[in-house]
Amino acid sequence: MTSRERVLTAICHQEADRVPFNLRPGEELVARLRAEGVAEDFADHFGHDVRYLYLGWPAVPEGVPAAEWTPVPSDAEVAVAAQEVAAFHARGLAVCGQYLMGVYEHAKTWTGDEATMMGPYDDPAGFADLLDRITAWKMATYGAHVRAGVDIVWIGDDLGTQRSLVMSPAQYRQWYRPRHQRLIEHLRGLNPEVRVAFHCCGHVTPLIRDLIEIGVDILEAVQAEAMDIAGLKREFGRDICFWGGVGAQSVLHGSPAQVRAGVAETLRIMAPGGGYIAAPCHTLTDDVPWENVLAFHEAIRDYAAYPQPGI
Repeated sequence: MTSRERVLTAICHQEADRVPFNLRPGEELVARLRAEGVAEDFADHFGHDVRYLYLGWPAVPEGVPAAEWTPVPSDAEVAVAAQEVAAFHARGLAVCGQYLMGVYEHAKTWTGDEATMMGPYDDPAGFADLLDRITAWKMATYGAHVRAGVDIVWIGDDLGTQRSLVMSPAQYRQWYRPRHQRLIEHLRGLNPEVRVAFHCCGHVTPLIRDLIEIGVDILEAVQAEAMDIAGLKREFGRDICFWGGVGAQSVLHGSPAQVRAGVAETLRIMAPGGGYIAAPCHTLTDDVPWENVLAFHEAIRDYAAYPQPGI
């Protein structure tokens, strides 16, 4: 089974030969691999199942207000990206578009945290117009990845803290759910077969049913320190695929033996029946010991095979 087949099988809630996996390394970890004398790509070296498509995004020109700078890749740039995707597919790899800030996050970038939270009260009509302009831009930027042929388009918004949502479910449903749904419908209009991964750090349990209803296939991050992963699998595991779940703040800061045990336990909980892509719940930075990066990959090698992952 190829990596691409393995990933798509998991998203369809079926068991492959083993659980697909990846890890997003920070620059320090890539440099450490180089220091070990390894010249090949980090993901190639460790046999990851997913590769990412990165499209270049120019910086805001000097003197141009951020809210007026909404660049979109040209047709020529998308054509070059499509060649890169085709090359990954020829190697049997699954391809995911790069993550770009979502509607809520970009509103904060343009107007600031306070203005974004107060916008629905201070100027509802103006705030709605702002979100609609961002949504239209996101349709074009995320859409460029879909046009390039990625298997997974990676959208999202950071809607959770480690304890709770950043807004009430009612606020999400009024202001952001309709725009997320509009965005997903647009992407599926470009390619009905594209899978949609929604990134959200922190605690997002109260909104998972909403995400399922608007067409999200994959919840990415699945921060184990902020949510009960066993409860997620039990309640939502038939309806959405989980990607992440290995605690970057907890499991990956233990001893190598604790990392192996934590990865095995996460696989045991999340992998049965498919619907799981194993990964740390965030990009790993230089405070994660190198020995633990190795232990994560060793645990995947030793415990990710079906029919009894984690054992």
